[in-house]
Amino acid sequence: QGQTVPKPSKLVVDVTSSLCPGMVYVMLSRVQCLDQICILDKFDPEKIVVDADVRTEVARMDKVSVNQNPSEWLDSGKAGLRISSLNTRSLRKHIDDVKSDHLLLRGDLICLQETWLEDGEERQGKYELQGFRGIFKSMGRGKGVAVFVRDGVQLEMIQTLGKPSLQMIKLTMEKLDLMNIYRSQDEPLSNVRDNILSHIDTDKDTIIAGDMNV
Repeated sequence: QGQTVPKPSKLVVDVTSSLCPGMVYVMLSRVQCLDQICILDKFDPEKIVVDADVRTEVARMDKVSVNQNPSEWLDSGKAGLRISSLNTRSLRKHIDDVKSDHLLLRGDLICLQETWLEDGEERQGKYELQGFRGIFKSMGRGKGVAVFVRDGVQLEMIQTLGKPSLQMIKLTMEKLDLMNIYRSQDEPLSNVRDNILSHIDTDKDTIIAGDMNV
């Protein structure tokens, strides 16, 4: 059951000799492509039998699965602003991973840190994300932040801060502010605190995302 028959070796299977549930599945699933299978005599579909305990277990797994019980993050019926955050450690290397990460893309605001992009590099078409607009503060290797804002999310103001060891993007919305921050280890935490406090509007909630290297 645990064996894999590598290409281009052939596997001869005798489906008619199958005596117990699951056996035909095991026979046919040992190869890497269909061309490797040679069926002896004939193929008898009635020999494909599933054990009753397996059916019961599949039903149980389906009942408790994420598909049937989505979290609030995945449940499209739940209203709210979704914010996701990820240290990409080079967006140049991982932009395709970002574009294919269905959990990350559920965010209405996607905060990325350590983009590693050079100033102006973000204007290349490869860094466009369908359904979003990108806001970048690029500072080169090991640094930089970006926020992708889903179409329809209204922004009142965008502010950026770009120091050699501290980058920030602040988005001001009607009822909420968001700061996406990347701090290098050589930036004093007291400076980070002072920059955060100087940008906070105490009359509304502020969400701080990012990587502080703490």
